[in-house]
Amino acid sequence: MGERPPVDGERPSGMDPERPSDTDPERPSGDSGAGPLLLAIDTSGAVGSVALARGEELVASEFLPERGAHARRLIPVIGGLLRTAGVSRRELQGIVVGLGPGSFTGVRIAAATARGLAAGLGVPVWGWSSLAAGAATHRLALPEGMRRGAGIWRVPGFDARGEPELPSEANEWPRYVLMDARGDRIYGGCYRIFPDRMETLVEPRGGTIHQVLEEPLPSPVLFCGEGALRHAPLLEEAGHRVLPLPAGLPTAHGLLRVHHLHPGAEPFAPDDRWEPAYIRSSSARPS
Repeated sequence: MGERPPVDGERPSGMDPERPSDTDPERPSGDSGAGPLLLAIDTSGAVGSVALARGEELVASEFLPERGAHARRLIPVIGGLLRTAGVSRRELQGIVVGLGPGSFTGVRIAAATARGLAAGLGVPVWGWSSLAAGAATHRLALPEGMRRGAGIWRVPGFDARGEPELPSEANEWPRYVLMDARGDRIYGGCYRIFPDRMETLVEPRGGTIHQVLEEPLPSPVLFCGEGALRHAPLLEEAGHRVLPLPAGLPTAHGLLRVHHLHPGAEPFAPDDRWEPAYIRSSSARPS
């Protein structure tokens, strides 16, 4: 919490983008689909994740379920992911990063890692809201050990064992993602996802669960995310439906989906001193 913010081109400890990958350069690259090879990173929440995709085809992915270990584990996990996929760092053609909101430390780690890799490899960076990534995380299979061991699954009064039965049209119902910011505070954003596009109905912001319930809401709407689970009794009492995790969980998979729903999006300019979306307010504070 007391560390200084990362600056452009800064490399996290232990990372050298100029160092060749441990991957054998003679190994096949795994180019099994059309499109650029992109690395996605999100460490805004309790569970971090990285994913590698060529075009819209997921090549490999990995989760970082240990709370507080993202800074230590992120670079080794990225290296292992590339080795698993049989590609070298220099084959990467872009980085997609979750900008937050969420854990103050977590969003800084993702930003610094994306900056370091992009500067060393000379590739572009795209940034998307981690709340949007949570909205785009849908029917994602998570390792069973995460469900059993991670504290985020043990939510008082709510059983997150599986996807509820919803009508087919629910795929296009708005998803209101709530991140837990302690007490009655949340970070929230509402999105509608179609097969070929994504609409933002409520821009990412900080506030309280009571403020969310007092505002005009689309109907029907599906609430999801750790904040929604924490406040599930209030939301359900107000007549809203709450989805279990992994719906609403910011993931690298969700980031890639958001990215592909915005074709033609411009990356950050090389000299752009972009910052994560911390979203500070008097009603919500970063962890």
